[in-house]
Amino acid sequence: MALGLPASALAADESGDAGELPASAQDLSSAAVDQISGSFANGGDVDLYRVCLEGGGSFSASTVGGTNRDTQLFLFDAEGHGVYANDDSQATRQSTLPAFDALTPAAAGVYLLGISGYNRDPRGASGELFPNSGGVLAPVSGEPLEAWEGTARLGGDYAIALTGTTACAPPDETPPTIDLRVPADGASIPRGSDVAVDFDCADEGGSGLASCAGSVADGAPLDTSSLGDRSVTVTARDADGNETVVTHTAHVVDATDPSVSLLTPLDGAVYLLGQDVRADYSCADDEGGSGLASCTGDVPSGDAVDTGSVGTKEFTAQAQDVAGGTASVTNAYRVVYDFRFRRPSRHPRRVRAGRLVIVRFSIDGFHGRDVLADGFPQVAETDCGDASEPESGDPAHILGGLQWLRHGRSYLLLWKTERAWAGTCRQFLVGLDDGTVHRAAYRFKR
Repeated sequence: MALGLPASALAADESGDAGELPASAQDLSSAAVDQISGSFANGGDVDLYRVCLEGGGSFSASTVGGTNRDTQLFLFDAEGHGVYANDDSQATRQSTLPAFDALTPAAAGVYLLGISGYNRDPRGASGELFPNSGGVLAPVSGEPLEAWEGTARLGGDYAIALTGTTACAPPDETPPTIDLRVPADGASIPRGSDVAVDFDCADEGGSGLASCAGSVADGAPLDTSSLGDRSVTVTARDADGNETVVTHTAHVVDATDPSVSLLTPLDGAVYLLGQDVRADYSCADDEGGSGLASCTGDVPSGDAVDTGSVGTKEFTAQAQDVAGGTASVTNAYRVVYDFRFRRPSRHPRRVRAGRLVIVRFSIDGFHGRDVLADGFPQVAETDCGDASEPESGDPAHILGGLQWLRHGRSYLLLWKTERAWAGTCRQFLVGLDDGTVHRAAYRFKR
């Protein structure tokens, strides 16, 4: 306990019945005291006072002239270890703890002054703390005070004259503070994150910080390698033994979404109408994650994908893990007719300009009379010998529209050509409602 500013000495009175052990001693350490007035409630009564000494051997205490009782005086340190004692002094039955004696404490600080009647002596765990003899006595045991024993005498009043006392600062009863910043209590931390524990302690205006330690050292990494709760406890103590303990518990969670592998249908794949295509997909969660909760698709993996109608379609597979993370993959694919021109011949086919040309094609059966895309068929002029495929041309002159040949299981177009085309080459473009365009090349002769 630190010494305070000098204060005027005062006479102090016993308050009630001062206790006889360190924990119950009457505290007079907040001021300089030059006299203590008290009384023994009975012959077995012992009074203990907490006083603050200014040090340098200046302390003294005496009951000579302050009572007619047969007294004994004892000085202990703040923890109750004996310093020195006296029974009879100056040819009286009163007592004196002299200043500037070889046993007078030189160190300033808090001490315990005890007064008892004759033969009421202090004891430690193993026996007496001072010898049972006259004069100024040094302790014979290093044990702290635990009890008083001896013959009881009559009670009575007493006064103790003191020198060398001063005021001490009040004891530090305020615990230190802890600022545990990382991890925050209740925080959710993604598994595998780099997280460094961050804390510090302080004892502002107190007795001073003695220790500041965490179950995980400040600046050390927090274990986030697996899912679950992680607790960090920090303990701070000051020089007066006050303690503060703070615990934060964070939760290491699965913050990584699962994955989906969609192999069939592939994005951009083209399948024939009615083709048997089997879905192929799988899902996974990271090793050490929360685990896969579900893996679903438009149909179960291994079942048939929709190829029952032509056009662009989508297939979606999705996954969810136990932590609620999700993933989804959508692939687009096309379903087209199984198209073939019928009665193929030389390429390009040689026809007489101005004649009617029969164009036949099949798409694996009858699929209605609206299979042609808007604006088709078309005719595009090309350079003879040029293998390029024009994207579009001019409307073809068709007689009678699109026809279905039931026995031939094919579609038929009657294309009226022009005599002026003699000596030129053209492509006949058949565009279908499945988004495909098919071409047949013709060379026109006279």
